[in-house]
Amino acid sequence: MKNIALGALAGLGLILTAASPAVAADNTFELAAGPASAYGTYDRMMSFPERPVPPVRVQGTLAVNSRSRCGVVQIAGNGPADGIVWRTVASLCGPGKTNFSATAELLWGGAEPDVRVCAGSTVRRAERGGNCDVRTAAVTG
Repeated sequence: MKNIALGALAGLGLILTAASPAVAADNTFELAAGPASAYGTYDRMMSFPERPVPPVRVQGTLAVNSRSRCGVVQIAGNGPADGIVWRTVASLCGPGKTNFSATAELLWGGAEPDVRVCAGSTVRRAERGGNCDVRTAAVTG
C-alpha cells in the first residue's frame, strides 16, 4: 500500500512538473524574428587549468517557416576597438529546423555574449541584423 501511495505521489509530481511552465530553467531562451525562431539553452561552463574551455555554451534549434526567407543564429564577440562583431553559428533558408551548438568567450569587461536570431531574404541579409530578436546576457565581472 505504501509503494502504491509513493508511486501515485511521484506520478503526480511528474505531471505537475511537466504542466508547469514556471519550472523551466532560467538558462533557456526563445527568440523570434519574422519567420525565423530559435530556442535552446545558454550555459556557463566550468573550466579547469588542465582542460580549459570557453566559458559560454549555447545550444538549440533554429527554425524557419517561410519558403522565401532565411534565418541565422549569431553570438556576439569582441571586435576591433572594443566593438561587437556577430559570429553566425547556424543558418537556414526555407521551411525546416536545424540544431546548433557554439562556445564563446566573455566580452571585454566580463559581460556574457548576447545571442540573436535574425531573418532576411538571404543568409547575407539576415546576417546584417535588420530584423532580429536578441537575448541580452548578464554582466558577470
